[in-house]
Amino acid sequence: MLFFYHKASPEEPFCSISKPVPGCWIHAEEADHEDLLEIGSLLGLNPTLLYDALDRYELPRLEIFEKHLILFIRHPVEQERSLYTATLTVLISSDYFITISPIKTSSLIEPVIYKQDLVPSTDTSDWMRALLLWVAQEFNLFIRRTRHNILSQEKEFGAVTSEDIYALTQYEETLNQYLASLDALSLTLEKFFQMPTTSFYTQNKEMVEDILNHVKQAESLCEIIIKNIRSLRDAYQIIFANNLTKTIKLLTALTIVFTIPNIVASIFGMNVHLPLAEHSHSFSILLAIMFLLSGLCGYWFYRKNWM
Repeated sequence: MLFFYHKASPEEPFCSISKPVPGCWIHAEEADHEDLLEIGSLLGLNPTLLYDALDRYELPRLEIFEKHLILFIRHPVEQERSLYTATLTVLISSDYFITISPIKTSSLIEPVIYKQDLVPSTDTSDWMRALLLWVAQEFNLFIRRTRHNILSQEKEFGAVTSEDIYALTQYEETLNQYLASLDALSLTLEKFFQMPTTSFYTQNKEMVEDILNHVKQAESLCEIIIKNIRSLRDAYQIIFANNLTKTIKLLTALTIVFTIPNIVASIFGMNVHLPLAEHSHSFSILLAIMFLLSGLCGYWFYRKNWM
């Protein structure tokens, strides 16, 4: 579905319009091939060149087709088909500023459009900078939220369960996806800002550097948290392995202790002449021998910390 927004003056906010006009922002949300056909027709561009915008797995990169600049980026989202980042395509032409998303992205686009302090300009270059800065801030927000979830889940080592290990693995996968997107995004943005066909860097050097700093900060934070998760998970696994070893030792010790009475009973249960066969207290003596041997064996295991 296509949405059209126009900003008449820097002081005025964006307003929704029914048809595209030169200088407007066109946003394709939950885009399909019909939306791409309409955008291609509007720009005089082959719509097949835009099909990658519908790819949920597309990596950040930069393309130029017929003087149209296409920037593929990724932004953080709640889990979407095992993905924690989504594709966002930004297309810049001489007349239009276009964003294309294969999923619902109102939480990402609307703040940029409706917050006057984010885009106090009618220049599409400023719109681009504001959008990229917001994406970088969203990455930082999602990463910090993940970090908070990890810290709030931490438990005493003795109370760790397999569900806790699984949750840590999920958090690590989330952060790995963020890190992969941020690495590619950082390289793409550096290339984009330094292109001679764009004046983004020279027009607003401080904001461009702020965007890159936000991206690099998110990368560093991601790497630190991933290292912490791996250390914590390794510690949990060591505790699990140690507890398993203790359990196996205990079961082995109990098996040996209870095997001794079984051996004695088996020997004296044979149909041959045996000592104490005629003794009046043979049963009591055998019980005493079994308890004594089992007790000595159990005490020895106890001294060895097996029980």
